[in-house]
Amino acid sequence: MFEQLVGKLPVGIGVVDESFNVVYLNDFFLDRLPHKMRDCYKDTPVVELFQGQGKFLKRRLKSVFVLQHPSFSYWEQRPHIFPFKSSRPITGEETQMYQNMEILPIKDKKTGQRLACIFLQNVTAQASYFRAQQKLSEALKKEHEAQRKLIRKLDTAQSQLIQAEKMASTGQLAAGIAHEINNPIGFVNANLNTLDQYASHLLAICDGVKGQIELFNDELKEQIDALFESNHYDLLKDDITELIAESTEGLTRVKDIVENLKNFSLETAEGMQTVDICAICNQLITLISAQYSAPQYKIDCEKEKVEVMGNPGPLKQALMNVMINAAQAVDGKGFIKLTVIDAAQSVTIKILDSGCGIPAKHLKRIFEPFFTTKPEGQGQGLGLSVAYTAIEQHHGKISVSSKEAKGTVVEITIPKAPAAPAPSSEENETEDSQTV
Repeated sequence: MFEQLVGKLPVGIGVVDESFNVVYLNDFFLDRLPHKMRDCYKDTPVVELFQGQGKFLKRRLKSVFVLQHPSFSYWEQRPHIFPFKSSRPITGEETQMYQNMEILPIKDKKTGQRLACIFLQNVTAQASYFRAQQKLSEALKKEHEAQRKLIRKLDTAQSQLIQAEKMASTGQLAAGIAHEINNPIGFVNANLNTLDQYASHLLAICDGVKGQIELFNDELKEQIDALFESNHYDLLKDDITELIAESTEGLTRVKDIVENLKNFSLETAEGMQTVDICAICNQLITLISAQYSAPQYKIDCEKEKVEVMGNPGPLKQALMNVMINAAQAVDGKGFIKLTVIDAAQSVTIKILDSGCGIPAKHLKRIFEPFFTTKPEGQGQGLGLSVAYTAIEQHHGKISVSSKEAKGTVVEITIPKAPAAPAPSSEENETEDSQTV
């Protein structure tokens, strides 16, 4: 009766032995295994039965067996440990299951065999609610921003002055915060480098002792072996180098993002000045890739520095808006390439993405204020309008070519030096291109 109860519990319960072979799975696990494996899962290595996160799972199990302490993993850290689906109770829609996992050390009272018990909880509903709240919060922030933009539009001259002051203040604040963050990053990074060296020396000493252990008498040899075993030397040796390397890599990533945020936000002067387009583009790639994931971000600059005379604030905002559109169109499933072409009198920036593309019927309207094809709450249709205004102020031009389900190319050309507005050229509108 107890076994039937455990089998029917709405949580996953599995038992694994010290060889990482599966001993028992309840119905929660069995119902989600391929049909051919449900009757022959016993004594199967856990890494073969659940291949997606096998390395991570084995590492957690090894820690539990060695340290005899529970191990926890929550969905915020690693959402999908096991490749299971979760069905919505009303719609029946299947989505990837979000999971909380706890592994407990247990022992068979009859045989004394040490085992590990895996408890798996389906928290898809809670995770979906939390993510929905995040999206709602973001939508509210965007709506608030749209209201602010609408107010500014009623009085252009006054709103431009207010916005310029706000941008300067925000830039200084962001740069100040970045500077404060850089201080602890510096000493943490230095400490990690020192810790890495210390760890290497300690491991070398320990390995040296182990290599000479046969030279000691039996009593001393037994004591040294016990010391290594009681402190789990093999586990420490496997983990410590990887942990330090991961920490150093993460710290370097944070440092790069903070440095680019500081450089991107801080303006040293107002109005027209020399602007390095390559530097702005490199900063953009770092900032956008930190927020929007994609298999590949690539930048191609012919030179290390390409300068134009311009107002850095509007230029950065224009390029940022175009890059965000590209990142959202890709949605983590393609690539974005940014190319800077240095000509004699102008600079051209091409932003190519392999995203969803723009339908031909919408291309003529993409620069209209408040025109958007995004769902309500996910965009107000001002990104490309603001980009167009900024490029127009610099007497440049922006063109968009797109094929639905193929991708989009945005080409921005800016003169290197201020000039009188060029005569308006004939509009060249085709089925898959829009130039303004």
